[in-house]
Amino acid sequence: MTEPTNATDSRTSSVTPGRTRVARVACKACHARRVKCDAADSQPCWHCRTRGTECELIESKRGKYARRSNAQSRQRRSSRRVQQTESPAPDADVTTSVESIAAATPQNDENEQLQVRDTDATQNIQPQPQSNLTQAKDRSFFLGDSSSLSYIIELICAPRSGISEPVKVHYPIPASMAERAVTPSRLQIEPMRLQDALKLPSREISDRLVYVFFDIVHPPWPVVDRKSFLQAYRGDKASPLLLHAMFLVTFIFCDENLIQDAGFTDRAAARKYHYLRAKTLYDVDHETDRDILAASLHLLGFWWNGPDDQKDAWYWSGCATSYAQSLGLHRSTITSRFSPEKRALRKRIWWSIYTRDRHTAACLGKPCRIRDDDCDIEPVTEADLYFDDVVDDPLIPPQKEYHTAFFIEMRKAAEILGDIVIGEFSPRRLALEQYEVPKLKARLEQWESQLPKCMQKQPLDETLGAAFWATQLQMAYQNYFILLFRPKVIDEMSPAEVERDKTARAAADYITRMTEDLIAVGTLRYTQMHTIPAVFGALSIHTLVICRKDPIRRQLAGNKSRQCILALSEMAKSWPIGLWITKLFVNLLRRLTGQGSALSAGSIVDVTSRIANTTRGNEGHALEPSRVSASQNPSDRINGFSQQNNTALGFFDNGNGPGMGEQQTTNMLQQPADEFGFGSFWSEDTIDVDLLLQNGLCPLLPADFGLMPPGTFGL
Repeated sequence: MTEPTNATDSRTSSVTPGRTRVARVACKACHARRVKCDAADSQPCWHCRTRGTECELIESKRGKYARRSNAQSRQRRSSRRVQQTESPAPDADVTTSVESIAAATPQNDENEQLQVRDTDATQNIQPQPQSNLTQAKDRSFFLGDSSSLSYIIELICAPRSGISEPVKVHYPIPASMAERAVTPSRLQIEPMRLQDALKLPSREISDRLVYVFFDIVHPPWPVVDRKSFLQAYRGDKASPLLLHAMFLVTFIFCDENLIQDAGFTDRAAARKYHYLRAKTLYDVDHETDRDILAASLHLLGFWWNGPDDQKDAWYWSGCATSYAQSLGLHRSTITSRFSPEKRALRKRIWWSIYTRDRHTAACLGKPCRIRDDDCDIEPVTEADLYFDDVVDDPLIPPQKEYHTAFFIEMRKAAEILGDIVIGEFSPRRLALEQYEVPKLKARLEQWESQLPKCMQKQPLDETLGAAFWATQLQMAYQNYFILLFRPKVIDEMSPAEVERDKTARAAADYITRMTEDLIAVGTLRYTQMHTIPAVFGALSIHTLVICRKDPIRRQLAGNKSRQCILALSEMAKSWPIGLWITKLFVNLLRRLTGQGSALSAGSIVDVTSRIANTTRGNEGHALEPSRVSASQNPSDRINGFSQQNNTALGFFDNGNGPGMGEQQTTNMLQQPADEFGFGSFWSEDTIDVDLLLQNGLCPLLPADFGLMPPGTFGL
C-alpha cells in the first residue's frame, strides 16, 4: 500500500520540480487592507516600511484546529482549489496563482489558500508545461499607424504596389528573445522607503536645477505656479513630489557639469534617481494638493524606461489625463467660483496635458485619449501665462513674449494634429469634413499664416531666444504635413499621389535644413521631445526616396538621411530614445545600399529584394563604424560613421568628398567591434521583421532581452 505522504510528494514534485512549498504568511496590516504582503521574504514588509507602521505577522492557525476526517468533504475542498489553480494567469505558475487568491481571502481560510498541501489537492492538478514559453510565443510589439517606424517597416516590407490594407501593427518578437523576457531573472528594483523618497539634493544643486527647469522646461509646459512655488521653496515647504518630477525632466536638458556636481555618472542615473522617488511619493498618496499632483503627473510623463515597462511615458501621460479629467480641468470655469489665478493655472495644466497627449499619440501610433467633444475649457490666453510672473529673481529667469507665444501656438497646432491622427490613422475613419485632407491642409496653412511675428521664420543664433522657439514650432508644422501627405507607394504613382509625394518631400527637406542649422549653432540638444518624431518623419521620407530608381534623387536622399542620423545622435544626448531610431536607420541604409551578409534565419515576412541588385560598386563592402581622429571635423561624423567612410560606399558619395585610397577604405571598414551590435543583421534577399525588432529596435525592446543594461534609456 502506497504511503500517502510519499504519493503527495511525488505528485507535487511533478508539478513544480525542485521547489519547496512554503506557507506564505501576511502581516495584519496587509491582511486588513487586502494587499499582497512580502513579510515572508523580509520583515517589515514593503507596505509597512513605506507607511512607517508596525509589521506584525498573523498568528498561523496551522495545526491548531481539528481536521475533518470525512474524505468526501476533503475531496470537495480539494476540487475547489484545483479549479482555482488549473487556469492561472499567462505569466504565473500554480504557486503564484494560489498566493494571489490568498491576498483577497478571509483569515479563517488563509492557510488553505496560501498553500496546496493536501494529498487530494494535488491529485488532479495537471502540470503546466512551459507556461512561460507559451506566453513567449504570443509576445508581440505594437506599432500604431501614425508611427513613422510602423510606416517605414510596412512600406519597405510591403508588396511592390504599396502599403497593404489593413496595415500590420502587431510585430512578433522572436521566441528566443521572448523566452528570456518572461524568465524570473528580471532585475527587480528594491522598494524605497518613504524617508529615502523625501530626500532632496543640496540647496546649491537644487537652486541650479530649479533655474534650468524654469528656463527650458517651463516655457513649453507651464504647469507650475511660479509665485506659489517660489514662496514654498524658499520656506522649505515645496512639494517633494513636484521637486522630484521637476528634476527628472530638468536632467534631460542640463549641462554635464551639473550632472557631475549632483553626484551622478550620467543623465540616465540622475533621471532614474528622481523618478523612483517621485513614483514612491505618488504611490503612497503623499501629495494632497490637486493642482500640484496634476502637474507632477504631467512631468512624470517624460519618463521612459523601455517598452516592456508598464509605467512608461504613455502610462504617466494617461494618469495625468485621467486625473485632470476627474478634477474637471477639461470643463469651462466661467461659472465657477475659482479665483482668476486658479482658473488660469487650471487652463495651463490642462492644455499642457492636452498637447502632450496629441504629441505622444502621433509619435507612438496610439489613439488620442482626449476627445475634443468632451471638452469646453476656454483656450489659454497670454494673460493666463503672466499672472504668476516673477521679476528680478535669481532662481527664475524672466518670461519673454516668445515663450508665451510658443505655448499658445503649440496648443492651437495640437488641435489640428489630433484631427490628423483621428482622420488619417483611426481604424474606423470618420467621414466628416473636418478630417478631410484638403480641410486639414487649409487649417494648417491658416494657422501658419497667422503666427505672431516672434514665431515666424528667422535666422538662428547661439541663444535660446525667439528664433530657437520659432524653429521648433516650424519643425512641428512640417511634421504635420508629413503625417498628412506621406506617400503610400514607392513607385508607379498616380497624379494625385505625385502631389502628395512632393508635399511630403518638401516638408522633409525643410526639417532637415532646420536640423542642420540647429546643429551648427549648438542648440539642437535643448529642443523639445516633438523634434525627434519630426526628424524621424523626415528620415522616413528620405528612406522612401532611396528605394526609388532615380539615381540623382537617391544620392541626394542619402546625404539628407545622413544629416538626419547625425541630428538624432545629437538629440540622443538629451532624449536617448532617439538612439534606437539611429540604429534602425543605419541598418536600413545598409539594406538599401545592398550591404549585408547572408543570414540564415526563419523569416516572418520574406520579400524579394528590390534594392540590393540595383546598387553599383558596393558588392564587397559593409557599412561598419570607423575610427575618427581627433582632428576630424565633428560635423563629418555620424554616430561613429565618418563622411569618408560613407563616401567609400558609393551610394553616399555626393561627388564633393575627398578621395580615398582603396587601402585606407579597407582599414576603416574592417573594424573588429561593431559599437551598435549590428552584426549580420540584413539578409541579402529577405527582411525579417523579427530581426528588425531584435536589432533595429534595440534598445526599444526591454532590457531583459539581453540587448542592453536595464534602466539605461529614458524618454
